[in-house]
Amino acid sequence: MERLSNVRNAHNHGRTTRLLTALTILFFVTLAIGTYAGGVFVRESIKEERRLLAEGRLSTFGKALRSIFEVSIEGGKTLTTALGSGNDISHFESATKSYLATAPWTQAVILQQPDQSPLVLPQSAREAVFALPLPPKENTTQQFFGPYTLPDGQKGLIYRINAGDDVIELVIGFRSVLEAVGLLELAQSTQFSVEIDGAGKAQAIAGNANLNPEDTVNFSTQIGNAKWTIRVLPDPLDQGPHNWSRIFLLFAGIVVLAFLTPLIALIILLRARLRDNRHIDESMAAIDNLSRQLYVALNASNIGLWEHDLDSGEQIWDDQILKLYGIEGQGRIHTFEEWRSFLHPDDRARMKRFKWRETGDTSFRQEYRIVTPDGTEKTIRSAGNSFRDAAGRRKYVGVNWDVSADKAQQKALTDAKARAEAQNAELENARLQMEKFALEDPLTGVANRRHFEKKLEAAQTGGTLRKGTKLVLIDLDGFKTLNDTMGHVFGDDVLRLAAKVFTEKLGPDDFLARTGGDEFVVLMPPQSDVDAFTDELARAFSRPVEIDGNTCRVGISIGIAVADAEPISASELLVKADLALYEAKNRGRGRTVHFTQDLMAQTFEMKRLADDLQEGLERGEITAFYQPILDSRTSAVIGVEALARWRHPQRGMMEPKTFIDVAEKHSLLHRIDEIVFARTLGVLSRCEAEDIAAPTLSVNVSAPRLQDTSLLRQLRDAKLPPGKFHFELLESIPFDDSDNALLKIVNAVRDIGIGIDLDDFGSGYASLVGLTQVRPDRLKIAGQLIEPIIRSPESLLIVETIAKIAESFEIQVICEGVLSAEHRDKLDAIGCHFQQGYFFARPMDEDQIVRYLAQRLQ
Repeated sequence: MERLSNVRNAHNHGRTTRLLTALTILFFVTLAIGTYAGGVFVRESIKEERRLLAEGRLSTFGKALRSIFEVSIEGGKTLTTALGSGNDISHFESATKSYLATAPWTQAVILQQPDQSPLVLPQSAREAVFALPLPPKENTTQQFFGPYTLPDGQKGLIYRINAGDDVIELVIGFRSVLEAVGLLELAQSTQFSVEIDGAGKAQAIAGNANLNPEDTVNFSTQIGNAKWTIRVLPDPLDQGPHNWSRIFLLFAGIVVLAFLTPLIALIILLRARLRDNRHIDESMAAIDNLSRQLYVALNASNIGLWEHDLDSGEQIWDDQILKLYGIEGQGRIHTFEEWRSFLHPDDRARMKRFKWRETGDTSFRQEYRIVTPDGTEKTIRSAGNSFRDAAGRRKYVGVNWDVSADKAQQKALTDAKARAEAQNAELENARLQMEKFALEDPLTGVANRRHFEKKLEAAQTGGTLRKGTKLVLIDLDGFKTLNDTMGHVFGDDVLRLAAKVFTEKLGPDDFLARTGGDEFVVLMPPQSDVDAFTDELARAFSRPVEIDGNTCRVGISIGIAVADAEPISASELLVKADLALYEAKNRGRGRTVHFTQDLMAQTFEMKRLADDLQEGLERGEITAFYQPILDSRTSAVIGVEALARWRHPQRGMMEPKTFIDVAEKHSLLHRIDEIVFARTLGVLSRCEAEDIAAPTLSVNVSAPRLQDTSLLRQLRDAKLPPGKFHFELLESIPFDDSDNALLKIVNAVRDIGIGIDLDDFGSGYASLVGLTQVRPDRLKIAGQLIEPIIRSPESLLIVETIAKIAESFEIQVICEGVLSAEHRDKLDAIGCHFQQGYFFARPMDEDQIVRYLAQRLQ
């Protein structure tokens, strides 16, 4: 019955709605028809009324316009009459002024007479009127021309009157005409246009030219040769004191609004009810959809749903819960104790009773283990929240899901993480070890060059070092010889020992590195005492050291550079320390040298000298001078020594002592030896050409020249006469070295027929061992030993001893540097008769030595 009543109410509601809709449509149709008919009637009545009003106005304007032009025509006739009465121009001008005073629309009057300039009145318009494009004279008695644009910007006409041979033209302005007629005042409230047709083509000269002739009231009149048309648009319906159309529409709107207000309210209520019903249906559908989605999601994710009643202790489990607990197909209603029976024995103690009622918690989250009837152990995670049902009972609803796989995966990840961390630790240790190896010298254990460069770069601030920063370069003296004679293993032990000593003497902030084979460097901060450090090193290496049962001496050369007040970069300071070390090695073994500006200047001077020497060799500035060797007993010339000289373009003639060291450092000695040898061959050739019996000629030969692979070939190609040439070997050449390569070359030179002299004996490092190995033909005692013999018996004894040693080896002795007769006599007294020096002759050039030999040998 209730359903039937609902159907009947719904049916009555539909009939009411349809009836209300039909009445509404009928009302609006009737109202629309009545409104339209009334509006049409009112509109037509008002339009007719306003058309009649426009026609009345137009008739008045037309008559006024015609009257104005008739006045202009009559005025033209009057001017013609005035011109014809005696042809008196003054009379014409008087008549013109009178006309212009009565016709303000006339801008000017033009009189054209044959063979005379046109007369324009008033004269102020003369230039402006002449600019008008007036038509040529025709036979027509009178005619209108135009329209033209007058000088003041308004449109205008020309009215021409032919009086015999004379022409009178009136310039008429439209704006003045319209003002006189009253059309300008009309333009403020009414749309109109004025057109003129003088040649079959109408032109609008005033008003709105776009008016439709069908919508306007028109008036036309013929004046002269021109047809004038005035069009006036009647006022629209919305203008005037009574806008009837608007009043009617307003009344109809009020009626419609009075009817529509309750209707709209009813429609709004009905729409609100329909909207609410639709929202309810949509909400129910959404709830049903969410329920289905939740069901699908729970089943897909193996999540079970449970509900617990706090009052009864009853629990409801869904199918998924039953599946998780391994009791599929059993009932859904269970108790708390039944649930506890599934718990793992170790987890039951903390799940003795349901504590939510006691604590008042609104949420629940736990993780525990269960054992299913088949003995499977699972880890379950449970979460829930409290709510009150429609009856006000407090319940908890929650979910259970199996996290056993997650727990196993988590354990696997934890184990993998531990393994990865252990591997990372091993990798880090390996990286640190590799970094240590990359920055550490493997032989000595100190920092290597790369580590030193990084340390030096880090010591800079803004590209410069702190004031007082020090660099100490250390080089082991004679390490190559030690390494070659004792073996590389022993050499490595020496390097390790040196590094150990250096490390022990370092300050706490000092940094030591090995940068080369036997080179070490120490970087010191400003607070370190570099002098104390180098003094300790000097003392430590002044004593013999014992390595693997072998005792040896290891000397060190030290170069020191300090960052002074001027900003200096690391590379600049390193260059200065290197210069200081270079100077220390030049001064001899076991030296310590501080860099100074004088040292820098000396270095620059040596560099300039080296550049000059290189250029001098290319320009042929190197030549040879010759000094004879005599027998003091007979004054006979027994030999000539060739000496190198440099004809410097600025410094003049330079002796070897001023440039020989530079030549040696820059590997130029062998080139100088070649030049002197070639010059000496030239002397020998001249002597042979001039039939001079030349004595033995000797030239100095350096170690680089001896080691030149082309030397022996050049000597063989020269085909030197046997016994005529001697090579003077510098005493500093290390013939006592274990490497006998030089001795083999010396012996090969001797086999060619060239004698061997040992030069400057007693001034360098030559040993008796080297003397016995070379076995020279002649031994030249250095001038440094000869010079003091006249005042020092000890020096004389040394020279005598050397001479006796040479004699025991059957080696001739030549004494250099004989400066006086006293020197000669002292040497003669000990049996040294072969002498050379300024006392006998100074060095001479080629021409001089040839003349000298020619004279002495005669």
